Amino acid sequence: MKLQFAAALLVATFAAGAYAAPVQYTSEPVQINRTAKADYLGKIAAASPVTVLQKQGQKVKVRVEGWTLVEYPTQIFSAPGVRIEYASFDENNVVKTNPKAGEKVVQGNKWVKATAEGWIDARTLTSDLNGLWKKGAARHQQACSSCHAAPQPDHLTANQWASTLPERGGRVGHTRAGVNALMFKYLQTHAKK
Repeated sequence: MKLQFAAALLVATFAAGAYAAPVQYTSEPVQINRTAKADYLGKIAAASPVTVLQKQGQKVKVRVEGWTLVEYPTQIFSAPGVRIEYASFDENNVVKTNPKAGEKVVQGNKWVKATAEGWIDARTLTSDLNGLWKKGAARHQQACSSCHAAPQPDHLTANQWASTLPERGGRVGHTRAGVNALMFKYLQTHAKK
């Protein structure tokens, strides 16, 4: 009897729209499309949180939530003024802003809460964020210990990592792209506050 009641409550909660889908994370940078078949919109960065809205075969419709600049609403970041990118889009009008949900001015720039939706490959999602951070940390040790001692992630702020890694690491091929995308997100997320 209790099991039937719990199942009925879950169905009623889901039907009423109160059910919150669990957050998943992209295991690598992933292309996001307007439809399950195609129509390229942009990229979701590695280790970015997304909410799965719908599934169709090996594709899932996801929502990315965060903050965007009012003047340049084609990127979604983790927080106002912090350059930890969740997603970047090629077109205007993909990112939907919601000033009522949140608005903040940082260094003269106006930021607002924002969302975007699209379809990605379901195989790029994981719920194991700690596993992603372990992979990012391992890549950091491998990439940054070949010439010098690898700096601790909290040696720099997230914004400092955003400019330092491409400049210094770029000389030896340690950019923010490819195999280093997860390392870069690990460094920024574990950076000095």
